[in-house]
Amino acid sequence: MLVGVAISALVWCNFIVLGTTINSIHVGVYSENGVTPSWYAIKENTGVDLHPVETNFATLSEIDSFGAINLLCQAACSESGISAVFGPNNLVTASAFESVCSHLGIPFISTRWRPRQTKKFETTFNFYPDSDLLSQGLAAIIESLDWDRFAILYENKDSLLKLQDVLKLQEYKQAASKNSIVLEQLDPGWDNRFLLKHIRNSAITRIVLDCSVDKILDVLTQAKEVRLLSDFATSVFLTSLDAHTLDFSQLDTKSNITTMRLFDPSDPFFSDRAGKYLPGQQPEKITVEAALQVDAMSYIAQALKAIATKDPETEVASSPLFCNSSVKYEDKIGLIRQMQETASADSLTGEINLSRGKRETFQLNVIEIYKPEKPIGIWNSEFPDRVHLTRDKTEREAELQKRLENHNFIVSSRIGGPYLFLNPDPETSGNARYYGYSMDLISEIAKIMNITFQFQITDKNLYANLANDLIERRADLAICDFTITPQRREVIDFSMPFMSLGIGILHKKAELEESDNMYAFLRPLYKTVWMYMATLYLLMSAAIFIIARMSSEDWENPHPCDDNPEELENIWDFKNCLWLTLGSITTQGCDILPKGTCTRIATASWWFFSLIITSSYTANLAAFLTMSKMDDSVDSVEELAKQSKIKYGLVQGASTETFFSHSNNSVYQKMWNTMSNEKPSVFEPDNGRGVDRILSTKDSLYAFFMESTGIEYELERKCELRKIGGLLDSKSYGIGMPLNADYRHSINAAVLQLQESGKLIDLKEKWWKREREGDPCPSSVEVDSDALALANVGGVFLVLVCGIAIAFAIAILEFIWNAYNVSVEEHMSFSQALKAEVKFACNLSVTKKRAKPQISEASSASSAKSADKEKSPLRSIMANAGSFLTINTAAMNKLGSSSRLVSVEPKNESDVNF
Repeated sequence: MLVGVAISALVWCNFIVLGTTINSIHVGVYSENGVTPSWYAIKENTGVDLHPVETNFATLSEIDSFGAINLLCQAACSESGISAVFGPNNLVTASAFESVCSHLGIPFISTRWRPRQTKKFETTFNFYPDSDLLSQGLAAIIESLDWDRFAILYENKDSLLKLQDVLKLQEYKQAASKNSIVLEQLDPGWDNRFLLKHIRNSAITRIVLDCSVDKILDVLTQAKEVRLLSDFATSVFLTSLDAHTLDFSQLDTKSNITTMRLFDPSDPFFSDRAGKYLPGQQPEKITVEAALQVDAMSYIAQALKAIATKDPETEVASSPLFCNSSVKYEDKIGLIRQMQETASADSLTGEINLSRGKRETFQLNVIEIYKPEKPIGIWNSEFPDRVHLTRDKTEREAELQKRLENHNFIVSSRIGGPYLFLNPDPETSGNARYYGYSMDLISEIAKIMNITFQFQITDKNLYANLANDLIERRADLAICDFTITPQRREVIDFSMPFMSLGIGILHKKAELEESDNMYAFLRPLYKTVWMYMATLYLLMSAAIFIIARMSSEDWENPHPCDDNPEELENIWDFKNCLWLTLGSITTQGCDILPKGTCTRIATASWWFFSLIITSSYTANLAAFLTMSKMDDSVDSVEELAKQSKIKYGLVQGASTETFFSHSNNSVYQKMWNTMSNEKPSVFEPDNGRGVDRILSTKDSLYAFFMESTGIEYELERKCELRKIGGLLDSKSYGIGMPLNADYRHSINAAVLQLQESGKLIDLKEKWWKREREGDPCPSSVEVDSDALALANVGGVFLVLVCGIAIAFAIAILEFIWNAYNVSVEEHMSFSQALKAEVKFACNLSVTKKRAKPQISEASSASSAKSADKEKSPLRSIMANAGSFLTINTAAMNKLGSSSRLVSVEPKNESDVNF
């Protein structure tokens, strides 16, 4: 119901001092709620006697503007008349009053927000800040808050007019996913929980609320009920100039709520003046309308005072006016013109100048509701495009740090090594229930930021629920192996990366593999076999060398055309022996061959050994190359995509799935289609299940896409796993937080400090390498399980040893028999002949000897006497054997005391000559 209150009041304002007589001035006041200005405040504080005031009350319908106009016309045509009108708040009724006052030629005074008007009446004076400038001020203030994305919750169409410049901060596109301004109208029934929950789920943490002051707390209470105000990151800006009069303590929230006000209640001038004109009201509870009504009364009094000052003889009085007059009235006393010329600087709401009928000079103070004593910013209508921030960077950071220290951060995470483990001790509580990389990292950050935190495990231990915890304000931070992706960045924020990585492929080893394929040709044989072969090669060469020197058959005529050579030569020096054995083992042969029986037996044994070893090596090498080709057929993601035998999968709902499903690469798209259509499913809920599936799948027929950090962790602990190819992409882990969180800069600074100090590297080294159960996996594989071991080729070695033994036995017998022949031929004891032959054989540098022994005269006589004996068959056989001991005098000089005996049959041992 609209209550029209017509009050006729005679206002005398300090004109007694000037000696001016002012007749009664009647001012009509119309209000919907029956509240009238404190007219008596002027009387009580100025000592001016007021004429009797006549008051008429009428109850009208809320939509009965015609009845309200009749009330105004009745007051105007009364005997006392009316000189000014304080209009109603209803825009329709106020517009009608404005038109009537223009016809009557009297001022129409408004103290409420009025939208922009296309038709302006000179008789209208609005003490409320101009709507256009106020809209510019709102836009400048919100822009100064540096909000990238926010939601506007408005009450009605008038709110949109008030926020028109705010909307211009972005060209709004309906249903666009990346609009930085989301526009939503509040429910007329004032149950806005569904709307507020939708805002919460959209990850918007910045809200502009424009509604009547009596409904602000209801909206904020509902916002708290849906957890929109339950976190530290949410910020709300209230556009009402009366929001500072509310008690927000009942909200009990740590969210940042900001508003603006037209005056500073803590200012001593305001407190003193408000105490005079609005007695009984607390300065911080005075509304803008009440302060503007006092300013309007003072402004009218100053205008009347100025009129009386200009012409003391002028009669200042109201006269009857008729609304049905066909002629428009003029302002007889000049009140309209004087109000246009008057400027007031000592008003409650600051400087007032209504030269164009609207208030274009005012100032807005931006305050936080929990610290209203000091504004954080000041906007002045003289500079509508900027806001003066009253706190410097140091003060802002100190204030934020204080808020952070008073807030217990909720950290959402998930169980999964090495990032977070569950403490097996059932008696632990709080953060002691968990340990791991994530716990150590957030603990280091908390030390730097001087904050407290509480760990909680996300629902179902899923990555997707980590983001939901932040969006729905159930957590302030999310920390684990949480990958930074464009899709997640649209709904949450991330800190700077604390770990870099990429997607790799984890697979089970089909066999132990060499770390260096350059030496794959050595794989068919064990290292011990290679070592035995090398050693045996040298020993065999030495053995043939010794046997050849012992064998008389290998002392040959260096000149085949000479039937009676003076010297014999042995070609089997150590170098030729090395070449013979090397040619055999490499199946290339040799251009010289032994002729002695013992040397041939030894060489044949080595040939047999070489045949078996070379054939075995060749066959095993071919098998290795074939198996290597089969095992290495999947060495890259391209090869994995081409084949169909090995299945491959990934974690469902994680960043790796997003990478494949959104990739434009044809290979990755093909692989994604293959994985999506596989039956049974190749997807796993987490990395642990994926690794278990790799190990349990037979014949290594399953591969798993994982992030490289997880692969590194698994390779350190499960030696049967291997990594295929390189990284598919490059990305990073970050700490998740709600969008536009105020503490993001502090988190980034802490992570950067840990990075520069090397703490991040130390934490990774700790949880990837040092914190493990059991011994680490070897860095390289020593042997191959399919290589030929010594047990596989031991028989060949045994045959070779037997052949060498037989050759040595024959060589020794031949050597002894040759020594015997020499002793008989040279008429010396067998021991002396054997000793001389051994000394000669040990002189390895000598490769030539005399073909026949050189006999002295004494020995010739002795030989003649025993001619008959020499004709025996045994002597004939021995005569055909060459002697090691027959050398010429030059050779004797070389050999010295070690030369063979050449004298005739000695009488005693002293007659032997060398």
